[in-house]
Amino acid sequence: MNNRKTEIETEQTTQKDKPAKRRNYKKELEAAVKENKELKEQILRIAAEFDNYRKRTEREKTNLVDYANVELLTSLLPVLDDFSRSMETNIEKGDKETLVEGIKLVYKSFLKILQNQGLKPMESEGQKFNPEIHDALLQIEVDGKETDTIIEEHVKGYLFKDRVIRHAKVVVAK
Repeated sequence: MNNRKTEIETEQTTQKDKPAKRRNYKKELEAAVKENKELKEQILRIAAEFDNYRKRTEREKTNLVDYANVELLTSLLPVLDDFSRSMETNIEKGDKETLVEGIKLVYKSFLKILQNQGLKPMESEGQKFNPEIHDALLQIEVDGKETDTIIEEHVKGYLFKDRVIRHAKVVVAK
């Protein structure tokens, strides 16, 4: 009987706890639904922020590409002005020597600006042929010149910040 009494008590306790447990589950469910809703809102905000970031970086990249050469162009404007003045002055005077001197000065000014931007002309004549920076147009036999020595430069080569942007086109001794 004692056993039976314990079973009845346990069953009664379980019956009494069921409504309390149900209420507890209902509260937990409501809390989970609320948390789920908050997480969804947070995900939507993060997605919108990321989309705005992506659009902003695309705009910045486009602006960077569009305006990357503004500094170079601005530094070249004085050269353009020099050319203009040189043409006006020499057309009026008709003096060839002054025109040649003006062109030389403008060339030096132009080259200096390009060098300040990182452009460096290569010196090839008399150097050993290097296929990484030279293009051989032809090889000819020349007395008194070592094999693979550059004897003539047809087109000047240029480096931009130590990177070849145009190979020198050269004639090489055989």
